[in-house]
Amino acid sequence: MTDERPKRPSGDGVVTAADWARFLRARVEDEQQAANSASTDGWWELTEPGARRFGVQAGGRVIAPVLTGRGHWPDREVTLHIVRNQPGRTSDDLVAKLMLLNLLEHSEQTGNVLTNALLQAVQRFAAPFIGHPEHPEYVPPEGQ
Repeated sequence: MTDERPKRPSGDGVVTAADWARFLRARVEDEQQAANSASTDGWWELTEPGARRFGVQAGGRVIAPVLTGRGHWPDREVTLHIVRNQPGRTSDDLVAKLMLLNLLEHSEQTGNVLTNALLQAVQRFAAPFIGHPEHPEYVPPEGQ
């Protein structure tokens, strides 16, 4: 991914900031639904040391056992990573992304000088979804 992107042609002409915002907004809403579902179990934490099933627990029960097959320390590091990404924190991050999208759309509508900088941030957030057929830069695999 580059910092400076040319305007990509699409069926309607040029891919605009609004196109990027629309695409990422749909992905964020999908992720919000998943985070909200995961948060119903409560605050995530590590299982107790020596627990029969090592992993993530919430509400006193194991909700995600972790077994990497690489030993105790990798299992612990993976579990810590999962716990650090609490559904509530993820939800807050997603709300911030939606605020950024609103700012981008407003910026584009008003001709604000921040539009290009905001667009680059949105494109970075959209990068993990490059394989999605609605991604503005999606290129179908050959033979499809």
